[in-house]
Amino acid sequence: LVRAQVCGSALPSSAQRPPCWPRVSPALMPLVKLFSRRVINVPATALHKSLASIWNVASTPQVMKVLCMQVADESTTGEDVYVDIRAKAKPDRTPEVVQKACEETAALLAKHGYSAAVRAELYEPSLQYTASSAAKPGGERSRL
Repeated sequence: LVRAQVCGSALPSSAQRPPCWPRVSPALMPLVKLFSRRVINVPATALHKSLASIWNVASTPQVMKVLCMQVADESTTGEDVYVDIRAKAKPDRTPEVVQKACEETAALLAKHGYSAAVRAELYEPSLQYTASSAAKPGGERSRL
């Protein structure tokens, strides 16, 4: 909606993208966020390799980001861990493939002793935007 307001047009396909829309740069996807009220005793780095294989990015594991977050409060259906996965919609990510990957993600956490509810959302890559920055040389880190 923001881009439609800026460009004054409806959201066209990526082939019809107006020149005022910047090109999408590569980003970390799939993004796997694990939420739990208690500490997850498996480091994100340990889960990363298995998840990269499950989500079929083992040949390019750098495209995946895994975040483990302890939350102060949450609604729950009884699971120890709520997993929210966001990934690019690609031809090979059919509903059956994504469903199987969600099931394998839940099974991976079960293997580590956690019940899990897993949800995945696919997005249209042409609607993604990213930015990154490096620390300035000699810059002093301040508390955020």
